[in-house]
Amino acid sequence: MKERLFFIVSGEHRTLPHAEIRAILQACRVDFKERAASRKLLRVEADPSALDFVAKRSMMYDQCGIEIAATRPSKKRLFSRLRKLEPEKHLAGSNSYAVRSLRIGRAFKQLQRTTLEREIGEIIGRKQSSARVDLDHPDTTFLCVVSSQGLMLGKLTHSRVPGLIASRRPRKRPVFHPSTMQPKLARCMVNLARPAEGALLLDPFCGVGGILLEAAAIGCRAIGADADPRMIRGAKANLEHYRTEPLGLVVEDATKMSIRTADSMATDPPYGREASTRGRKLISLLREFLPSAYETLSGNGHLCICCPSNVRLPRMARAAGFKLVESHRVYMHRSLTRRILVLRKK
Repeated sequence: MKERLFFIVSGEHRTLPHAEIRAILQACRVDFKERAASRKLLRVEADPSALDFVAKRSMMYDQCGIEIAATRPSKKRLFSRLRKLEPEKHLAGSNSYAVRSLRIGRAFKQLQRTTLEREIGEIIGRKQSSARVDLDHPDTTFLCVVSSQGLMLGKLTHSRVPGLIASRRPRKRPVFHPSTMQPKLARCMVNLARPAEGALLLDPFCGVGGILLEAAAIGCRAIGADADPRMIRGAKANLEHYRTEPLGLVVEDATKMSIRTADSMATDPPYGREASTRGRKLISLLREFLPSAYETLSGNGHLCICCPSNVRLPRMARAAGFKLVESHRVYMHRSLTRRILVLRKK
């Protein structure tokens, strides 16, 4: 049964967090309808199982849950809606509750968050007698979001695990390489490749294994390939450190892959001063790699690939037979802006 769901996402990038959630829902074959989106808020209509899928796979979401009521920017309208609702439905099995609030951006600064929390808590308290207020360790947390879309009250079901990203940073691993992608972006790329749980995901430029770690963490069967044996040894050490068993690690040229088939691919080809293309120009390497990737991908499989923004990768991808699904620019530092492309086999 479909319900209205909300996702609070990290705001460090304008498009990637929303795109990641959409990709996860597609990968998990969730039938959903998008209702509204702003910088840090995405609202959809879908089966509540969507919340579990996103919470398990995403590093770019902060909180998510079930929407209870939403109005235009009017406290009076929101409270009118709440007085008509039965909070017992959302407090089933709970002995305590708390109301929190979140303002996104500068929306409706005249509304005081603490006042909202107190008044919503009083309405809920008057309409039920089974649960008490507990601000420290509530069984149920209600969240009031103030955004450019108006006011929304929801019941929190999931929050991202604190410290998860820090524990997976590249410098925490036995083998570090300067070109290794940060875990949040690597996880996002895996999700944008839309692998189902148990699917075979290939990283043909795996380096020391950053993308493979994130693929394995969400239940993919991960295979890594790299032309440099030192990188494969580094990937093996890093995967073992996190007690992760890849399906395979292969020393191989990505333009001449022996791996017969893969459900999805996510990869960050070598470029920049700290990465080695083993004497080949990046443009030439990509032009040879894309047809090989097209042949290796199965069915309507997706390839998520990262490259410098000045590389005309969409043109090369179309020439190889791919369809461009989406494109995102990611600013890294003064001399580098990356473009993340999602390509689909036609």
